[in-house]
Amino acid sequence: MKTVATIALAALLAGTGTYAVAQQTPAPNAPAASQDQGRQDRRPRMSQDDFNRLVDARVASIKAGLKLSADQERLWAPVETTIRTTAADRFARFEQRPTREQRQSLDFMQRLERRSTMRTDGAQRSAAVTTALRPLWDSFSEDQKRIAPRLLREAVDVDGPRWNDRGGRRGHGRDHHRMGMHQGGPHGPVQQQ
Repeated sequence: MKTVATIALAALLAGTGTYAVAQQTPAPNAPAASQDQGRQDRRPRMSQDDFNRLVDARVASIKAGLKLSADQERLWAPVETTIRTTAADRFARFEQRPTREQRQSLDFMQRLERRSTMRTDGAQRSAAVTTALRPLWDSFSEDQKRIAPRLLREAVDVDGPRWNDRGGRRGHGRDHHRMGMHQGGPHGPVQQQ
């Protein structure tokens, strides 16, 4: 019993030391340019090269996880091309997005038109992904069909991550109900029928 208590205490102390070392101290005189428009809590923007490297890694991990057969390899090429095209489009949209001030200056009709355009473009991207993926999906074994949605989720999400749908960041997820938004999105709770 003493051994278990000693190990637990040592682990606790080691974790505390690691936590203390991991704390960041703010730069005393950080230049304004590195603060990303006055916000110190934001990460630096991702470069095109960084983004391409992440896409390469994602594509390689999906392919490895699917364990494609020789016949499926030829069906993979259009899927990979579509994933890469969709990812490049996502990066371009990210780079061209309006600033907060620009978004706030839009009137109701401009916002509605912008949302409509974004949804139309998203539907077209989704259709392209679906068309490319269908032949490969039809060739999958039951095991591949079981794992594929998890592997492909981010790659085929043509509009980017949905943190609120997955219980992730930005004030959503398991504690979201405390703000009066119990797992129903921004319009309130999901009605049970």
